[in-house]
Amino acid sequence: MTGTAGVDHEYARRTPTSGRTWSDALDIFPQGVSGQAKVVSPHPIFVESACGAHVTDVDGRDYVDLLMGAGPLLIGHSHPDVVAAIQRQVAKMTNPMMPTRLSLDYARRLQDHMPYLERLRFTNTGSEATRSAVRVARAATGRTRIAKFEGNYHGSDDWALVSAHAASPRGPRLRPEPVVDYAGMSPRLVDEVVVLPFNETEAARGLLDEHGPDLAAVILEPVAFSSGGGVPAEREFVRAVREVADKHGIVLIFDEVLCAFRLGLGGAPSYLGVVPDLAAAGKAIGGGMPLALFGGRRDLMEATLGPNAGDRRIFQSGTFTENPVSIVAGAATLTVLETTDALARADVTGEAIRQGLRDVFARHGIPAAVNGVASIIQMHAGVESVQDRRDVLAGDIELTRRILLGMTACGVLWPPVHPAVTSGAHTGDDVDRVLSVFDDVLSQLA
Repeated sequence: MTGTAGVDHEYARRTPTSGRTWSDALDIFPQGVSGQAKVVSPHPIFVESACGAHVTDVDGRDYVDLLMGAGPLLIGHSHPDVVAAIQRQVAKMTNPMMPTRLSLDYARRLQDHMPYLERLRFTNTGSEATRSAVRVARAATGRTRIAKFEGNYHGSDDWALVSAHAASPRGPRLRPEPVVDYAGMSPRLVDEVVVLPFNETEAARGLLDEHGPDLAAVILEPVAFSSGGGVPAEREFVRAVREVADKHGIVLIFDEVLCAFRLGLGGAPSYLGVVPDLAAAGKAIGGGMPLALFGGRRDLMEATLGPNAGDRRIFQSGTFTENPVSIVAGAATLTVLETTDALARADVTGEAIRQGLRDVFARHGIPAAVNGVASIIQMHAGVESVQDRRDVLAGDIELTRRILLGMTACGVLWPPVHPAVTSGAHTGDDVDRVLSVFDDVLSQLA
């Protein structure tokens, strides 16, 4: 399995039915899938079933899953309590497009853990949640410009895709210039979005001071997932952003879509010690079903969504918003997290894998950075340290791709785009298998 061709060939050899299925899918879907994050070369794995911490593909091969639905499955695939809750709810109703007591009850439970969500609304996706939070900030402040951090990902809205995935960042590291990442987006976005350096306290403070009077919001990921390298935000850095936001009347938004529950049931503020004005959360709060939320300060939410919002009212709605099937799945997941040690187990296996990867990289003499926190893991080969998007691009991206593809070929499903995550269903045996496969793959690629 040496070399790029060898890894790709072995992967394709072991997953022939996925390869044929993908060929059929090319006749219907561009690149054979319905989402850019699912594009994998030479072809994606097509999954047949999943349970706990494992998935089975259409070739009948078992994998230790480190994708976990891109993060939502914090207690594992098809947890019996979640499945039972969904089955009971589907027998009653699926989506009446009307409010239910279920959503009220779940929202109250979330507020018990995350009291900074003084007012909240449910959405279907994280992109909807961040979009709505930004709209609240703009309407409440009367300003339109947004500040975000280079390499932070906030969903698929146009403003969110400025300097999120840029393959060639522009400007100095401490004073990045906005880059429109994809076609189909207005070039005028570079005037609407101020891009800041992540975890660079004084540089970020200076830019926020410079643009502060024009900014409606500054939004950040408590952990800079995927594009940002899996780097946790430093507490002093976030405190400085909070201070300068207060100074200029800028709304501070935490994008907790990817890390919801993973940093603790109290959300990112319990980890960082800083409370935002607004937050967006998703992924795990839906227990594997489509569910997200945005919320925060009562005055901001009521001023823009309440009965007296007037000309500051924003629009937020959706056919499937707060659908009861997603609500009960999320509520069942929260119950498991409240009554078992599932979250602690996920954290333990996450740390064991991170440390194990570092040890194996060192044993093979390969420079690498292994980032993450709690149940979140991200590796970068060919670079000693990754602190931001630019460090990610400075690493050996092709070697990292070959390692991840080789691991998937050998039965460890490691996402090529998203960070790896563990769950309460992962065991010590799963950790051993992950690290054994990793060691074997590095030996074959050496």
